[in-house]
Amino acid sequence: MRLIIFILGLVLGLGICLRFDNLDQKVYWYDEAFTSLRAAGYTEEEVVKHFDQSSVITVADIQQFQQPVPARNLGDTLYSLALEDTHHPPLYYTLTHFWIRTVGNSVTAMRALSALLSLLVFPALYWLNRELFDVKEPGARVFGWMAMSIVAVSPFHLLYAQEARQYSLWAATTVFMTAALVRAMRRNTVFSWGVYALSLAASLYTFLFAALVAIAHGIYVLTTTGFRVHNFRLNKTLWRYLFASMVGIALFSPWAWIVATNLEQAQAVTSWTTLHRPLLGLATSWANILGELFYNRGTTIADRAIQVGVIGIIGIAFYTLCRHTSKSVWALVLTLAAVPALILMVPDVLLGGHRSAFPRYLTPALLGIQIAVAYLLSLKVIQSGMRHQRLWVWRSITAAVLIGGIVSCVTTVQASSSSIKWLNDINLEVAPIVNQSSNSLLISDTATADLLSLSYSLNQDVSLLIRPRCYTCHLDAPTGVNLAIFQIPEGYSSVFLFHPRSSKEWRRSLQTVEGYQIEPVFTGEDEALWRVKKGEIISGS
Repeated sequence: MRLIIFILGLVLGLGICLRFDNLDQKVYWYDEAFTSLRAAGYTEEEVVKHFDQSSVITVADIQQFQQPVPARNLGDTLYSLALEDTHHPPLYYTLTHFWIRTVGNSVTAMRALSALLSLLVFPALYWLNRELFDVKEPGARVFGWMAMSIVAVSPFHLLYAQEARQYSLWAATTVFMTAALVRAMRRNTVFSWGVYALSLAASLYTFLFAALVAIAHGIYVLTTTGFRVHNFRLNKTLWRYLFASMVGIALFSPWAWIVATNLEQAQAVTSWTTLHRPLLGLATSWANILGELFYNRGTTIADRAIQVGVIGIIGIAFYTLCRHTSKSVWALVLTLAAVPALILMVPDVLLGGHRSAFPRYLTPALLGIQIAVAYLLSLKVIQSGMRHQRLWVWRSITAAVLIGGIVSCVTTVQASSSSIKWLNDINLEVAPIVNQSSNSLLISDTATADLLSLSYSLNQDVSLLIRPRCYTCHLDAPTGVNLAIFQIPEGYSSVFLFHPRSSKEWRRSLQTVEGYQIEPVFTGEDEALWRVKKGEIISGS
């Protein structure tokens, strides 16, 4: 057993190290640019208004909205979130606000905070193990190390540990509040329930979908304690759970009030999640998410076959968990895995939408799945009485799961793009073309965050003429091309037009621009870059 724990410790250490490798390798994408904007204390409206009447600017001019200045304090960060991004609670952004003023605001520094916060999930997992299982049982210690190792080399967790967003912190608070709940139910003291209340509030202040975990916890408490009323009084455990939950919600109520009073804004900026996706498309996404939780090296037939095998292991894991553990154990893991996922999946199927197709929103469910798999593998690799041949089969499967995770993580940290940053992967093609052109000018009327994202990849000597479009603010913008960007001054050898994910209406209006030849630099699903030349012949995309 000591050898097994030693090997798992090495895997854990490798997973931790990989979190800090090549942090600046991938494009600093749309959402991350918004993180820097909020942490620096700016609103998107300020950016749009600042450049609304500007002439030619430098990359440094747009980068200033990603950098901290003494004049912007925490109040500005909170105001920016409350005004334009209420669906993002302030805990992570508060930490980031102080982080960039202490460590810096480079891509590496921004992502390093998320990598550090991702480490909090490991002690939380070990604590949950100690609360769920009797520490005197032979496999208890192995389970804790197995759970930490599986999460450490999960490509899913690695991706979000290297992203300047709050999701790695949310994973940690989810596990912590779950462990706090189990402890509070076991000890049933005022202090233990107080810890649960605080952890619930912290998780809600990290991400609003922590409410889904709270619902899962409520179902778990009801199913394990029973909803019994004696002389019009609830049993002590249920009463204290309800009181602790109300305290946690009360602590979150200031931000909940901000969300409620600005609900229309929150719905507007998240409306993209309600776009219809066919049931087959949703089912494919769910299967990919499950398979890629443990292995995400590629999309070849062999890779997909491995992911199908992973889904099979997940099914065996839940069967084994329910068969070999008490209700207090399997019900916790099952509700954590099922309830948050079903709350997202069912509306997507019945009402339309694709919230459940995004892995980050399923973080609690994926953690529940990994805990179940960790239990299965721990049980099988140390189970006494098992035939020698069968024991080695399960040890081989365990090794394959861990090695598959390691290979996936190594591939992930070395890649220049990733599945969660696809929105701005086009920067990897656009920036070299613009940078290699001498005396170049980039004109654009695309979204603010797209321009902020691209600015990280452009050389400092590139000039820009921009009219950013607002996404999270209420400023009106033309549906077609903003003709102000075609007030191009003389003297530039190369002029490029940048507008990724352009609408059909925008492209039609581009064809009406007079006095310029406008030709796509490269073709594909997204003609994001055009070369602009003065001339009588006009060609749109």
